Amino acid sequence: MTFSELLVEIQKLKREEHRLQTEDNLEVVIAKDCLEPVVKVLTEYFGPPLKPQGDAPSREAKERAAPHGGIRKEQTMFFRQGEGVSECALFWPWGSGTRVTVKIIQSKSSGADAGLFGALKGLFGSK
Repeated sequence: MTFSELLVEIQKLKREEHRLQTEDNLEVVIAKDCLEPVVKVLTEYFGPPLKPQGDAPSREAKERAAPHGGIRKEQTMFFRQGEGVSECALFWPWGSGTRVTVKIIQSKSSGADAGLFGALKGLFGSK
């Protein structure tokens, strides 16, 4: 499944509000009791969450989420990285406990800088 196909699959699911959609960004609001199908699709695409709900965010999760508004203990983050691109899905539960904002984002990196940065992080660790 490609990133574009992922966005199409998520849009087929029941949602309360459609906030934003571009070729590399989707933001929707989903009732908490309708979240299971979304989690299933995202797990198929990303694998298990980098930062599950209820766990304190690791240093890596904080770094990965920083450009997108950060990550807190009550939030969930899926993440994967490929050649020159990173993709994430963030669950931001509402204070009311009844809804969750779901953000799915693809970020393209500049080639040479991304490669060097990735190599340095691999050598010196990022956790």
